Amino acid sequence: MVQSTGVLAMAYYPEIHADDADYSIGDDVDFVLSDAGELEPADIAALRDLVARTIIDPTNHREALIEYVFGLVPDGGENS
Repeated sequence: MVQSTGVLAMAYYPEIHADDADYSIGDDVDFVLSDAGELEPADIAALRDLVARTIIDPTNHREALIEYVFGLVPDGGENS
């Protein structure tokens, strides 16, 4: 998810709507979240916002996105 967002952020530029009338940030966000698996509605809403913000302005939003995504990952194989 973070990598897909990064790739889309590299292709985004403010004038994209003028150059491509069919462009939709919502389509980009849908693409990123398409492989997110099952998530709670609140997590989906938060991720939609964070992914869109990160695509538009990665410098200011990438850290929040990464922290949120990593917060969703269970600790997995760690021993107690």
